Amino acid sequence: MPTPTYDLRMIQQQLSSISKLRMTLVARQDAMAIGFSDQDVVDAIQALTPADFYKTMAPNSPHFTANHDVYRPNFNGLDLYIKFQLSANGQVVVSFKEK
Repeated sequence: MPTPTYDLRMIQQQLSSISKLRMTLVARQDAMAIGFSDQDVVDAIQALTPADFYKTMAPNSPHFTANHDVYRPNFNGLDLYIKFQLSANGQVVVSFKEK
């Protein structure tokens, strides 16, 4: 069974409101493309459970140096793909899209 790099409760705490939400531009654009507002993204993150964890993966971009944790929840009837990374300024949503 794969193990996440980051504690889910810590992710949820650090991304618990719109003012705390940190997303890459692509993640924000992808979330908007499926009709999600920033509040919807926060709500989806808060609804994650350990059972939604899918895998940990190495970064595939020179801009990211830490591992990524991938979650694949069903939220509001959509199967989502949400990827997190711990950056220097806290958790960052690297990917947020429909699976």
